[in-house]
Amino acid sequence: MAGAKKNGDKRRKTAEKDQAKAQKQRKPGELSRFQKAVIIIFIVIFAGSTLAGALASVVQSQNSQSQELTVETMDESYEGAVADLEAKVAENPDDTESLLSLAQNCSSWGTSVLMLATTDDEVAHGNELLEKAVGYYDDYLEREDSPSASVSRALCLYYQGKTDEATTALEGVTTDHPDYAPGWYSLGALYEGQGKTDEAKSAYEKAVELDPDDEEGVKSSAESRLEALADSDADDTTDDTAE
Repeated sequence: MAGAKKNGDKRRKTAEKDQAKAQKQRKPGELSRFQKAVIIIFIVIFAGSTLAGALASVVQSQNSQSQELTVETMDESYEGAVADLEAKVAENPDDTESLLSLAQNCSSWGTSVLMLATTDDEVAHGNELLEKAVGYYDDYLEREDSPSASVSRALCLYYQGKTDEATTALEGVTTDHPDYAPGWYSLGALYEGQGKTDEAKSAYEKAVELDPDDEEGVKSSAESRLEALADSDADDTTDDTAE
């Protein structure tokens, strides 16, 4: 029991040190490597249905044209579509389909900008887009009860660096929609990023339980993270034994 507590404390301290070091080296608002990994994972899980689908389609389009991915090319890819959707929503605020699409496009636009940002201005640009996305998701969620939209909104907060707020939002999703597997996986990823290993494992295990046939792509991703955490536990045990 004491050994398990020691291992848990050691992992937590290591995660806190790594997070502090990364924050010190990154510009304000710049995505950490873990945040970028979360984005890639969610492209796999949510492709075709949420912000990750929009991001994946843009990246695929850019690659097919052999065009370099930059903030400028992302702006060119999204500006027209977002302007059209904003016009539709302005004309008919009850057009929830266009409102959701607007939120998703702003989400993927802002996320991709942050992934590619090299200057403070570009970082600010990405965060402004994500802030707009959160507002659009709020408008949509006032009209529709959607766990997927709620998860996407929480991830926008996370990519902005609002980790505590995002975690609280995802905890709310799992409370309101306890059978929604992607909500549990998302929460597990945020817990893991904060060094809350036990909480992350519990959330991942719940995600696996709720997606037994991997129909939503959650089971395989959650099992992969559980395996990685188990390997980390084994490494910690080996280190303690060596000491």
